Amino acid sequence: MSSLTRSQRTLLIVIAVFALPVIGAWLTLKTHWYQPATNKGVLLDQPLSLSQLDALPEGWRVAYRMPETCHQQCKNTLYVLGQLDVALGKDSDRVTPIILSQSLLPEHQELPHWDDIVAVQSQQIIGEVTSIPSDHVFIIDPQGHVMLHYPTHADHEAMVMEGKNILADLRKMLKLSRIG
Repeated sequence: MSSLTRSQRTLLIVIAVFALPVIGAWLTLKTHWYQPATNKGVLLDQPLSLSQLDALPEGWRVAYRMPETCHQQCKNTLYVLGQLDVALGKDSDRVTPIILSQSLLPEHQELPHWDDIVAVQSQQIIGEVTSIPSDHVFIIDPQGHVMLHYPTHADHEAMVMEGKNILADLRKMLKLSRIG
C-alpha cells in the first residue's frame, strides 16, 4: 500500500515540475507583471522607404529636418546629434548624423556642433518623410527604411534625455544589425 502512494507522489512531483513553470509564465503575462523591453522612440506602423538613397551618406543615419529658422529647440537637437557621434564610440563610423533642408543652410557659425553633421539638401527626401512630424529626429537604416522617430524639446535637459533614448535604440539596432 505504501509503494502505491509513493509512486503516486512521485508522479505528482514530476507533473508539478513541468506544469508549475508553465502556469507561472502564463500568470506573469496575463497579469502584466512582465513588461517586455521596448524601443524608446515612436515606432512607425509601416516603415517608410526612401527612394533617393544616393543623396544620403551610406550606413545608418540619424536625421533631422531643419526648420526655416533655427531656434532653441533646433539648437538643442543639433547639439544632441553632434554628441551621438561621440557617445557611440567604436560604432561612430557606422552612423552619420544628417540634417535635411529644402533651401540653402545657414552659416556654420550660427549652428552648434556643425562639424559632426552632414547637411543634405533634397526636396524629394523631405517629401517622402512628411508623415513624420517636422520637429522629430528619425533613424534611417542602411537600406533606406525609416522606422523610429523621436520628439525634440526646447528644454536642453529634456533634449539630452531624449538623446539618451535615441542612443539606446541605436545601440540596440547596431548590435542586432548585420548590415551597415
